[in-house]
Amino acid sequence: MRRLWALTLVVVLLLVGCGVPVQESPVQIQPDALPSRLRETALPRDVAPTTPGPGQVSVVVHFVRDDRLVRLVRELPSGPVQDRLTATVAALVTGPTDRERAAGISSALPTGLQLTVVALEGDRAVIELSGETDGSSAAENVLAVGQIVLSATAVPTVREVTFEREGLPVDALLADGSLTNRPLTAADYAALAAG
Repeated sequence: MRRLWALTLVVVLLLVGCGVPVQESPVQIQPDALPSRLRETALPRDVAPTTPGPGQVSVVVHFVRDDRLVRLVRELPSGPVQDRLTATVAALVTGPTDRERAAGISSALPTGLQLTVVALEGDRAVIELSGETDGSSAAENVLAVGQIVLSATAVPTVREVTFEREGLPVDALLADGSLTNRPLTAADYAALAAG
């Protein structure tokens, strides 16, 4: 019994000595006293898919925060792979929500850019680019291509992406800034993903 008492005393002294305050009742913490990453308006750096509601499926879309690509989840109607891919691309074009923008999330996609899934050939998605794409820096272009490729390849069975403009193949910027005309994969843009 004396050992138990001595052990309890040691534990209490350690807790008090470590600066852990002892309280008799819970104390409410004001939201503005919390670190920003714990506040309700903050978004995690990387969000895993959640359990979707009936008739829905979780899809991952990539947006930009601090010049890095971050994963966010959207709940969209379930359906065949091409429908999910089309919905994922539409979610990219729609952009971040107001709450996400308030948390520092943006999109590198030019506002005049339109994306259309024109084919799903095996594990390769063919996406048509139309509208305005001028005015972006090379870094923004790399992030924009990374957003599209990482989001499209997050759809099950899609492993590669190619781009077309008016039916003709389009070269794309890789994460290192080089141009390629080969199909793009998630590995090509993994270096741009946040943490």
